[in-house]
Amino acid sequence: MSSDGGEPPGILQSLRRLASTGLALVITRGELAAVELAEARGQIARWALAALVGAVLLLAALLSISLLVAAVFWESYRWQAIGALALAYSLAGTWLVLKVMREVRAAPPLLSATLAELARDRAALAGDREAGP
Repeated sequence: MSSDGGEPPGILQSLRRLASTGLALVITRGELAAVELAEARGQIARWALAALVGAVLLLAALLSISLLVAAVFWESYRWQAIGALALAYSLAGTWLVLKVMREVRAAPPLLSATLAELARDRAALAGDREAGP
């Protein structure tokens, strides 16, 4: 056999290239996952801070309005005014909790883009011709 470079590559070299390609694929997908997690972390921090500040401000407004209504109706309809406020707060709180629950259920799963890429990779490795973009 001649060693003029025209020989087909050996099995060891092919395995090294396969391992290198597989490692590059895993690194790329890991980087995608890291980007998605960083975006999610930033978004969650912004949401939490906004929710906390909003809750404090709304609580202060709610307390002020409650005191105002109770003071205005103290002589004539004190129990009705307090009951109406309690009912309004209960309805608003229930609506808000249900709204948040719907949004949480409708949110895409964490790392959905990474999982989709991994599914395409798996299909491509399995020889599925429909795995393309």
